[in-house]
Amino acid sequence: MFRLPAAIANAITLVLAGLMARELGGRRPAQIVALLAAFPICLVFSSVLQYNTFDLLAWSVMVFLTARLLRTGDERNWIGVGAGIGIGVLSKYSIAFPVLSLLVAVVALPSLRRHLHRRWFWYGALTATVIVAPNLLWLARHHFLTVQMEHFIHLRDVRQGRADGYFTDQIKFTMLSLPLAVAGLVSLLRSARFRLLAVFYVGPFVLFALMKGRGYYLIPGYPILYAAGAVAMEGQLVQCAGWLRVSLRSIVIAAMLVDAAAVGWAYLPMWPVGSAGWNWQMKNNSDMEDEIGWPEFVAQVAQVRDKLSPEDRSHLAILANNYGEAGALALYGPAYGLPTPISGVNSFHDRGYGAYDPETVIVTGGDLEDQLRNFTSCFVAARVHIPYGVRNEESVYHPVILVCHQLRQPWPEAWSKSQAFG
Repeated sequence: MFRLPAAIANAITLVLAGLMARELGGRRPAQIVALLAAFPICLVFSSVLQYNTFDLLAWSVMVFLTARLLRTGDERNWIGVGAGIGIGVLSKYSIAFPVLSLLVAVVALPSLRRHLHRRWFWYGALTATVIVAPNLLWLARHHFLTVQMEHFIHLRDVRQGRADGYFTDQIKFTMLSLPLAVAGLVSLLRSARFRLLAVFYVGPFVLFALMKGRGYYLIPGYPILYAAGAVAMEGQLVQCAGWLRVSLRSIVIAAMLVDAAAVGWAYLPMWPVGSAGWNWQMKNNSDMEDEIGWPEFVAQVAQVRDKLSPEDRSHLAILANNYGEAGALALYGPAYGLPTPISGVNSFHDRGYGAYDPETVIVTGGDLEDQLRNFTSCFVAARVHIPYGVRNEESVYHPVILVCHQLRQPWPEAWSKSQAFG
């Protein structure tokens, strides 16, 4: 159920990849190759519902409608470009990088500067502003919380070396489609009509590198390269003999399918428990291991609650120390009659700790020694058990569920200091 929105969004993205090839002049074979090249990307982003899914879709909408604008000259497409930008901002602020690249190109290139004096360009800007405005107002009222979180995450990633593989990641993410992407970039740079589309890759590539971004941030820039590469390849194959054209096209399609199979092997939850594929995923795919055991985790918290005395349960709170635990408790907790979880992590902190000061607190994701500094008494009420022997944060690093009493500081004072990001 939770993967369905991601699957739908990525299905649309795949269609847009094929349509990009059509806008660039590609016929059906080129459209199919572009779609197949983008398929591994979409397969990964379909495997879990995250903001990256809709970031990819928003980039694709923006790029596709820009391509249509360049092909047709119909400036009304700026409204659609603005809508894509607006949706992208609501998904992930990194869309600012391709948008900035687009604006610089429009201002710098004489052939595009005329759009600054046309109403449809500004209608597109207005469309993006209207979509983004509620989010901006929320940010302003909440001390730009998301910007603080993004800043924290960026510093953490740089400190932990997560951005060190930025350039090699581009090879890892494109795999056998890398030659197609390179051909597409060269083709766009050589095209007088469609050169603008190259900025959706080149600009973010440079900016992410300078800002020490992570390698996967650039993934949404590849569908347009695949589309352009597919069209360029098809143009070259037209000059080949029929048998050679079919053979080369089959080799390219086979390479795309190999990429898709490799991605499916690594990312899709399709392996029997204990199999070689399962064991590899559990060791190398942190998203996969973090998807397992949430209903059981919440059930264990409910069991701890059930063992408390009526007095303890009367002024009870459940404090989760990471957003995964807080989200699971918010989703599955109502079925057990659990109170809404409280957490200092990300936007959970802004929701506060409830209408009254809790006296008894079930703490998840914490350590006994740390919590004894915060509460007058704590004890281990249960140890977290994740099915199938999965080793994740809950089962390895914070494997206990604690029951604590009497916060040492007044709740308002303690809560004001509890904001954390992750």
